[in-house]
Amino acid sequence: MSVQRNSPLPHQFEPLNNSAWEVTTSCVARLIDRGEEFLLVDCRTKEEWEADGLQDALNLPLQQCSTRMHELEAHRTRPIVTYCRTGRRSAIVTKYLHMSGFLHVRSMAGGIEAWLEHSSSKSGH
Repeated sequence: MSVQRNSPLPHQFEPLNNSAWEVTTSCVARLIDRGEEFLLVDCRTKEEWEADGLQDALNLPLQQCSTRMHELEAHRTRPIVTYCRTGRRSAIVTKYLHMSGFLHVRSMAGGIEAWLEHSSSKSGH
């Protein structure tokens, strides 16, 4: 299926089931700790992002992905990690970005829930 850059996300899109397009929370934590350059994209609503979004993440809700694609153009050849609450919305955005020519995009497996669990287990809480 061909997707136009400015077309709305097709309603029939299913989350990708390709673990090669996912990255673990541990891997994302290592990237941050090492100061690696990549773009974090929070695919949740603005309200969700404001409540517990990761520092320096770009808020790009799933529903706005096609209309705000231009905000990602500078990152077309750079690594991008998407996330949402559990990984479903970010998987859809990851698939859409791949189909739009963004080749270095991964969805954080388990979303912010997995991230918070990972963070609390690292701190011993």
